[in-house]
Amino acid sequence: MEENDRGTIYFNMSIGTLGLLIIVVGLYKYVETVGGDSSYALLGFPLTMIYLNYLEGKAGISKKILWIKSIIAISLLFIIYIFLFN
Repeated sequence: MEENDRGTIYFNMSIGTLGLLIIVVGLYKYVETVGGDSSYALLGFPLTMIYLNYLEGKAGISKKILWIKSIIAISLLFIIYIFLFN
């Protein structure tokens, strides 16, 4: 795989992860404002992350990079939760 293709794949991977984090923040704000049950959406988020990791693995991204991305995404989610919602 060419180096340029790898850069494109990593860029798209980071944009996809950022998009999922924004969706979770939006979901939390929606539930906070409107109320209601969000258990299906909160169950759907980890399932979507698992599927996204599967697809990224099929695209040729190493497991080490996937684990690093997952740890960064979870850390960002906690940081967003701490600073925005407390």
